Amino acid sequence: MKFLGKAFLILVFIFLFIPFLFSTSFKFQFLSPEFWIDSFRAGGVYPKLEKVLKNGLQMQVKEGKTSAQEAKIWTGVLSSGTLQDFIEKNLKLSLDFTTGKEKEQKFYIPFDKLPKGLVPAELAGSLGNEISPEQFSKLLGPQAGQTQIQNQNFTRAGKNAFVSWGVSLVVLLGVLLLMYLVTDAGKRLTTPGIGLILSSLLTLALSALGTLWGRVVAQEMLANEAEPAAQLLGTLGPPIILPMFALWRNIALGALVLGIALLFVKKPVSLP
Repeated sequence: MKFLGKAFLILVFIFLFIPFLFSTSFKFQFLSPEFWIDSFRAGGVYPKLEKVLKNGLQMQVKEGKTSAQEAKIWTGVLSSGTLQDFIEKNLKLSLDFTTGKEKEQKFYIPFDKLPKGLVPAELAGSLGNEISPEQFSKLLGPQAGQTQIQNQNFTRAGKNAFVSWGVSLVVLLGVLLLMYLVTDAGKRLTTPGIGLILSSLLTLALSALGTLWGRVVAQEMLANEAEPAAQLLGTLGPPIILPMFALWRNIALGALVLGIALLFVKKPVSLP
């Protein structure tokens, strides 16, 4: 019966380990503008994105969805430098607001780089490059703005990420403590050790598969010029997935070393 209880705790620990990794990535990677900026730069995203978007414009011209003149105008706008400026500044504005570093939501719109006539001169002239959701709504229509509820949910994302990460960590450590408590005094800490080893091996396997996808499958998607959506995924996916799985791999290696060490450690015997 005690064996079944230990096996159950090991399974629970493995089941909770992956959500803990996701919450760790969300808290310390996905909510950090530096993570996105550094990942996109290291992955050479902007030149690839420029190629993908221009290819999409050419396809729309061939299908008659866009005129050649419009495509030519937007081709001049969609340069890697303009894309980098637009994406990085909006990432920082949005994530700083989400994490509470900024109290007001802003959007960055480089009016000086947009085609003439796209934005009414009187409207563009009255706005700076950083505009509020209300101004953004006036610019592109009410459907583009954020409702108050959406705005509140956006601001809660940073707090919720910290809470979910903290809860997942506490629960994981709690299960690890239970595995320690069910171990008889004087016995080796095999139960928590096995839990850590199996969790780390599963994580290493997932990391290897994710890295393989990021380096092989994504390249095939990027080469598929007939599917702009696949090209877009192949462009944006690897720079985000590879650092995420690298973090998971480092955590798994630490857990693996700790798990192996626990196999050789005995639970202290309480003195009478």
